[in-house]
Amino acid sequence: MAKTAKVGTSTALTALPLPTPWPGANARLLGLGVGLPVAPLDRLAQFSADDFERFTLEWASEFLAKQINVVEVQVRGGAGDKGRDVVVWLDASSVTPRRWQLYQCKHYDAKLGLPKAGIEIAKVLHYTHIGDYAAPELYSFVTHKGVTSTFQDLLDVPADLQKAMIDSWDNYSKSITSKQTIALTLELKQHILSFDFSIFSAKQPHDLIAEHAQTKYHMTVFGAPLLDRPPPPPPPSTVAANETKYIGQLYSVIGDALGTKVVDAADFKHSPPHARLFERSRLVFYSAEGLKELARDQMADQAYFDSLLTEFSDGLYHHYTDSNGSPMARLKATVAAAQAIQLGAHPLAPHVTGKDREGMCHQMANEDILDWCNP
Repeated sequence: MAKTAKVGTSTALTALPLPTPWPGANARLLGLGVGLPVAPLDRLAQFSADDFERFTLEWASEFLAKQINVVEVQVRGGAGDKGRDVVVWLDASSVTPRRWQLYQCKHYDAKLGLPKAGIEIAKVLHYTHIGDYAAPELYSFVTHKGVTSTFQDLLDVPADLQKAMIDSWDNYSKSITSKQTIALTLELKQHILSFDFSIFSAKQPHDLIAEHAQTKYHMTVFGAPLLDRPPPPPPPSTVAANETKYIGQLYSVIGDALGTKVVDAADFKHSPPHARLFERSRLVFYSAEGLKELARDQMADQAYFDSLLTEFSDGLYHHYTDSNGSPMARLKATVAAAQAIQLGAHPLAPHVTGKDREGMCHQMANEDILDWCNP
């Protein structure tokens, strides 16, 4: 939960880090031990209340932040939250009044109706009345089963919701705060009558899932299968800017083998074995680039590729740091060992080809993880 700091008589909210990784993320992505695929709505129903709040935070911190000018996303669910679960700030803390939106997470076995939603609405009415915080620009109930038809009817007609809250206030007066019963005084009633009830709405579960699908967290949460991997692009005819580091190392390795300085592929075109090595290295490098694009575009997070590169770096360490032998010997030994390295349950493991394994060695050279000539 978010940390709080006392400022005068009010409680200030402090920012949270981004959502933490889901437990068993690799198993979710690989579909291990889960049998047939589970429909997203059904999986949503299996979440705990805390999981559902985390799911909403992921949606707000990435999807929502791209749609509107979000300054900060916070989570406040828990004791003393004063009716605030996920808070989305639209202005910096220095701005007065500071615009914000509120998303209330409700994970029940049945659709949300006014009896339970009314308690949360009553909290906002009470705390805005006593000045603990200003009214949000938008207040949305986020549920996994949606809301009842009668409650949706009230949300669709704000005046009816306003009247219902006044008429049924006694149903909520003891649940607003544990400290006291909040009676419907004349002043509070006037506040309710002047309150803009059009801010209240409900987020439809299918919309929530569709929008969460546009975040980098979605595949980890729902274990959706990766799309078919497109064939890797062929290397361009000339060395591209993103190849310069590993190409420079290849020139040094080939130059060491030939006993001459190499600064261009033309310098060794007279040697077929080295020319073939150079072309092969570029081919497999771009194969691994295709794997990187798979992680970035279909898993929406290149971090999966980066962690795979770490797996290769750790597993091949003793091969590319071996001080015995020539740079060419170290290169070939590392490439050969890459074909046998165990990747465990890494999410990308089912998609790694032999060319990818070889290409990962040149990816490491391109990222300055290894230097064939200076082990």
